[in-house]
Formats: sequence, C-alpha cells, structure tokens
Amino acid sequence: MEYDVYVMKILTTANLIGKILLTSGAETYRVEETISLVCKRFGLKSESFVTMTCVLTSAKKSSGEIITEVNRIYTISNNLDKIDRIHKIILNINNYTLETLQKEINILQTQTIYKNRTMLISYSLAAAFFAPLFGGDFYDAIIAALGGVIVFYMTKFANILKVNNFFINTLGGFLITIFSILATKIGFLTSPSYSAIGILMLLVPGLALTNAIRDLINGDLIAGTSRTMEACLVGSALAIGTGFALFTMSKIS
Repeated sequence: MEYDVYVMKILTTANLIGKILLTSGAETYRVEETISLVCKRFGLKSESFVTMTCVLTSAKKSSGEIITEVNRIYTISNNLDKIDRIHKIILNINNYTLETLQKEINILQTQTIYKNRTMLISYSLAAAFFAPLFGGDFYDAIIAALGGVIVFYMTKFANILKVNNFFINTLGGFLITIFSILATKIGFLTSPSYSAIGILMLLVPGLALTNAIRDLINGDLIAGTSRTMEACLVGSALAIGTGFALFTMSKIS
C-alpha cells in the first residue's frame, strides 16, 4: 500500500512537471522525455503521451494494476525561463529526493517570473524596435511603443476573462490597425503600415510555428500538426482583424 502511494506521488510530480513545460511553450517530445526521466530517477517505469491539450502518464502498481494521471491543458504561453529552470533541475535530478523535487516544482509553478511593469516595458520596447526593422522611422517606433501598451492590457484582460486566442488575435489585429490609421489621420505618421506591422509582431505565433516544425521532425505528427494549425489560425485571426479594420476605416472616410 505504501509503495502504491509512493508510485502515485511520483506520477503526480512527473505529470505536473510535464504540464508546466507544455503550458510554458515546450515541445511535446521534450515533455515526454522529461516525464520519463523523472519517473526513471525514482525507479518507476512509465509511459506518457502528450498532445497540445493534455498530458497523460501511466505506470504500474505493485499489484499489477495500471494507474493513469491526466492533466488537461487549457492555455499555453511562452515562458522560456521556466523551461530552462526545469531543464537545469532534470540535469541534476539525481541530487533530488522526491520531497525536495516536489517543493522545488511547487515553488516554480506558483512563482511569477516577471512583474506587470517589466512585461509592459517589454511589450512596448519590442514593438518599438520592430517598426524600424521593417523600414519605419522614429515616429513609427513611438506609435508602435504605444501600441505595445495596448496589446499588453488587451491580452491581460482577455486572459482574465478566459477568452480564446482566436478572438484575442482578431481583436488585436483590429485595434492595432485602427490605432495606426488614426495616428496617420492626425498627421503624426505618413503611413500606418510600419507601426502596425511592428505591433502585430507581438501577436505573431513564432514559437508555436518553430515548435511545430521541431515536433514534426521528431515524428510527433499529432502535436506537430496541431501546432501548425494553431499558428495558421492565429495568423488568420490577425489577418481578419486587420482586414475588418481597413474595411471599417475605408467606409468611414
């Protein structure tokens, strides 16, 4: 009985690590390998299956009964810091007991890596530097920086309301384009294109597309195809929002 409880603790900890990795933007093959390494460290033979929406791991009790734990995934973000920190833990996994590993992972799960102020500045500066990269000037960079602030607050409130990514990106494309066009109409910009592109780059699913290619190369066809479709849907949402904004402004003018 005690062994069965021990097995369940290992399984829960390994699955939690996999969930943190997947929700932070890690590739599915990395998640599966990490779960297997954690279970192996504590003498447990396991099998895991990871998709974009769930982490599933199974193992055997001493009685021969198979137990399975499933963690449902609802949102995926980009947090490379958490992925890196878990990677360092796995490299030194032999130095951890199950109790110390659980404590470390629980702290990591609840810890906020960046404050809102840091994220706000990052959004603003990223958009500001993307605008000149695509050929914009100083004024385009200023408008892009202000647009980055809009995107930050938009995504923050949308996440609180648990709105899906398709709607967030459609709304983002619409607001960004309207904002750039208005800046052009008041004479601050000569063209809305450069500032709008700079701001839109904040919403482009670059990491999702990169992970999709890596998953496909690794043979994870389900996860790779899912990520590819996600990237295409996000791109389509941005295009729909931008197109609707252009259509609306053309009718008004």
